[in-house]
Amino acid sequence: MKKNGVRFYVAGLSNVAILLVLLIPLFSAKSFARDTINVKQAYPVWEQWQTVGHSTLKWGLWDIYDAQLKTPSGRYDAAKPASTDVALLIDYRRKISKKRLLSATDQQWVHLGVSRENRKRWLKQLSKIWKGVRASDRLVFVLSASGGRFYFGHRFLGRIDDVQLARTFMDIWLSDNTAYPELRQQLIGR
Repeated sequence: MKKNGVRFYVAGLSNVAILLVLLIPLFSAKSFARDTINVKQAYPVWEQWQTVGHSTLKWGLWDIYDAQLKTPSGRYDAAKPASTDVALLIDYRRKISKKRLLSATDQQWVHLGVSRENRKRWLKQLSKIWKGVRASDRLVFVLSASGGRFYFGHRFLGRIDDVQLARTFMDIWLSDNTAYPELRQQLIGR
């Protein structure tokens, strides 16, 4: 009986070991999935935030996009732009290539006085995240104290850890020196 008991005990241990080996990836995958969700959905709450304002960018007879600005409180303090998280939702009304989006961003940064060196470096980062858009596509940029996150609809595209780049990107719409002051006024609720 001892022999059988020992065999049973050894067989039982090997089954437990096999079970543990099989379960470890499940726990690791669950942990990885949780971490991935936290990273990719670091700011999913922007959907629940209140709208500060909205506007439409027109170029001649064409509507290019509709934009809305959201914050947790529904208020934006232009005197303290870094005082709250903000989300800019852009609903495109036209097809625009990735190359054209990057070019338009570069033009806006030139208008804002951003150095050539920063523009070149930042456009390279954005080119790794962005893709072209079609009519009815939504691009979302969520800005916080630690940087920014891009979403394509609800799908996470990428993050910007460079706070200066993130703020300068949002300045295209929210800076006092924006090329579109009327759009800015409407976005910030004035």
